[in-house]
Amino acid sequence: MRSRYTAALSPAVLALALGTGCATPQDPPTLQARAMLERFSDCDDLRSYVAASWVEMLVQSMYGGYWGPVEDDAEGDPADDGGGGDGPTSWSETNVQEAGVDEPDVVKTDGEFIYVAQRGELTIVRSWPAEDTAKVASLELEGNPYALFLRGDRALVYSYVYDLAEEGVGEDWAYGYGTRLTVVDVSDRTAPVALRTVDLEGWYASARSIGGDVYTVVTTYGELPYALWDVLWNGDLAWPEYDWEATEEEQEAVREEARALVRPLVQEAVDALSEEQLVPQVVDRVPGEPAEPAALLSCADLYHPEEQAVPSVLAVVHLDLDAGDAGSAVTATGVMADGWTVYASQESLYVAQSSWSWWWGWGDAELESRVHKFDLDGDATVYAASGAVPGWLLNQFSMGEHAGDLRVATTDWSWWEDDGDDAEPGSNVFVLRESAGELATIGEVRGIAPGEQIYSARFMGERGYLVTFEQIDPLFTLDLSNPTSPRVVGELEVPGYSSYLHPVGESHVLAVGMDGTEDGQITGFAVSLFDVSDFANPTLAARYAIESDDWSYSEALWDHHAFTFHDGVLTVPVYTWTYDDMGYGTGFSGLLVLDVDLEAGLTELGRIDHTDIVAESECLYGGYYGDDGVVVEGEEGEVGEDEGGGEGGGDEGEPDDEADPPPDDGGDEPAEDGCAESWYAWMRRGIVVDDALYSLSDYGLKVNELRAPDVELARVVFWPAAAE
Repeated sequence: MRSRYTAALSPAVLALALGTGCATPQDPPTLQARAMLERFSDCDDLRSYVAASWVEMLVQSMYGGYWGPVEDDAEGDPADDGGGGDGPTSWSETNVQEAGVDEPDVVKTDGEFIYVAQRGELTIVRSWPAEDTAKVASLELEGNPYALFLRGDRALVYSYVYDLAEEGVGEDWAYGYGTRLTVVDVSDRTAPVALRTVDLEGWYASARSIGGDVYTVVTTYGELPYALWDVLWNGDLAWPEYDWEATEEEQEAVREEARALVRPLVQEAVDALSEEQLVPQVVDRVPGEPAEPAALLSCADLYHPEEQAVPSVLAVVHLDLDAGDAGSAVTATGVMADGWTVYASQESLYVAQSSWSWWWGWGDAELESRVHKFDLDGDATVYAASGAVPGWLLNQFSMGEHAGDLRVATTDWSWWEDDGDDAEPGSNVFVLRESAGELATIGEVRGIAPGEQIYSARFMGERGYLVTFEQIDPLFTLDLSNPTSPRVVGELEVPGYSSYLHPVGESHVLAVGMDGTEDGQITGFAVSLFDVSDFANPTLAARYAIESDDWSYSEALWDHHAFTFHDGVLTVPVYTWTYDDMGYGTGFSGLLVLDVDLEAGLTELGRIDHTDIVAESECLYGGYYGDDGVVVEGEEGEVGEDEGGGEGGGDEGEPDDEADPPPDDGGDEPAEDGCAESWYAWMRRGIVVDDALYSLSDYGLKVNELRAPDVELARVVFWPAAAE
């Protein structure tokens, strides 16, 4: 990190370290009370809190302990290009959790065009009529674009940007890193124009769009300044001796003495900071024009927990996409908290954080999760309430709002301590209701499937579903009609597990996960269809399992956006590994196409492979494997080069959308004028427009008949190999 100071705290780092204090209450408040947030009264109040945060970091660095998080964790209007024609009648949309709440993804469509954000550009493909599919434009973007929203003639593209100092901004941002939002005018699909870029200091966690209102959640971490490391290790300070065999009370007394020792040094540096240096930054500009960083929010826009926490700022940032080119204000509400698990209804946005976010390695490590609620009303995004529940959440589907109440699913699973009794931890469902700034628990069911963890959850109206796993996959059905008394009403045990649950009407649930044996061995990727028409007695109606010589999996296992179910057809990317008679392995990355019939079950319609598109393409990965197994550098290897990044999450989180697929070991010779066949295309998504299926990989698009995937209608190579 670039520091403005050599002998004091870095202000940009301090802006991130807003999540901790060092007071240890004699009588610990209740779990719900500890979750409540307070607003800073002014910048002096904030300075005091920031100083206490860094003091605690120094103490935990000197005397051990643990610090840091370990969590994994709208339909667009059909475009009119002026070309006439009736246009398509239906098309698939991004698979989202809640109707009316859009989520960003690597690809969007309005039926007539497909928009892709990857490999350094926004690519626009004409998709109607299917036979005339062709790339019509691309817009180069700085950084690594990985997702977008689409609303009529506007696109909002998310990118990771790594060295903003080269652009004259962000010199003091953590690692020179930011999250860029680019507003693009696509009214002329053949000539998209970037209207505005908004650079946010911090790591992308998630985003939602409701109408034209876009809400982006970013989390910003700090790194300990070198000056403070010097304070810690240069020997000038007489740190008190620490006895690792002493009692907890004796150790805490030593830590308190150390806090008193370093607090004056830290406080002096913090007091010298201006308001702009205390809070996260934003750069809002017209592309290519100079702009100065500004404060994303004021000191009084920030809230903090009562106790110390991981030094980070979580900001919920609002942008009006409909007025995105008019310089409409970027507004934000900030919380001194860590959190990657984001869920949103049309009225509210919730961010969950686990107890790792405030446990420093000493004292009791309580297994609990905080949930912070924000009211969404255009640009007036307001912190509303907080609550806490025992256990940890898995991902965004562990939360769901209905009739104003929030349902939360958690697992009481801990690997660092022995509870000292015979009770096995289980899973739970809580119902929280807002009251006077508190998300209070009004109903719960505890101890579901002792000894197992939640692998998937889904709340839909008055019904809920849980999947837990240890050796087999129990699917639980929950009656949530009485919020004060949720209850488990049905259970089904089948081998393997399901990681994503998708409703199919009122009677069935479609799931992706892994198949397995009765003794708990996982055998490969599988799709399951559950019949829940008798809610108390769910049954497995059908299961389709991938057959391969080795491991098989799918991006849909951890990213529900890779799951496309439209017009009775399910498409998911699948990755398998097979061996020939000589023992050479070959990887396959393709699109699996399944017919889903509630009576007949699951039937494979085919698989779509993009290996032949790779053979027509410039190599995206810097070279190819020749017949001697040696990488041969290609002249155009830098095209679309992966720029790294990604968070992984959850939930939603910082997606690693550009993972490089490995070559096989077959030693194929390079195709003429293209890449070696041993580089396969990394399959990402399936899109449906009427009766046509569009498969998207990192190399291009193919168009096939939806129910006859072996029939190819058209193809688009994003980066064709240069002619000799």
